[in-house]
Amino acid sequence: MEIRHFKFPSLINGKKKELVVKVPVKDDAVITNKYCPQELLTGGISFITAMNGESVDEFIFDCKAQLIAIEGSGIQKSVLDAHKVGLNAVVMSHIARCGRLIFGDLLIYLDCFSFLLEANGFSDKEIKLQYPRVARDIVEMYPDYIYNTADLSKFKGSHFDFILYNVSRN
Repeated sequence: MEIRHFKFPSLINGKKKELVVKVPVKDDAVITNKYCPQELLTGGISFITAMNGESVDEFIFDCKAQLIAIEGSGIQKSVLDAHKVGLNAVVMSHIARCGRLIFGDLLIYLDCFSFLLEANGFSDKEIKLQYPRVARDIVEMYPDYIYNTADLSKFKGSHFDFILYNVSRN
């Protein structure tokens, strides 16, 4: 496994920046779950360690899509709000394109969101705090469009929804 650096020129809240995202890569796949609570990947089974990831090309595309949306959104109340706007735009685009969003894909988008926050100077503690809260907010905004990864059943009211609810309250 190697650590790769990806540079993303960006305009966030009217300020030009070059975000440098540092991620572990193995076999041309980015391991993205640095900030994702393990319970969301394992369903609360504590003896399993799970990983999440996507190809390098998909990771770059997903990060760029969020940054393009941030740039197009103008000035927000805070840098965090700007990143949330970018994430939400990607989620809405996915739902418009596919008619649904599988929870595992939402986690990948949140992973990208988290690495962009890290590159923008947010602390690990703040990112770990925001991750489940932002996930919860998205599930609440789109309850009819989020589906479980394993069986494509509705996410809202499921076992994983219950886990997300509990994790987001901490």
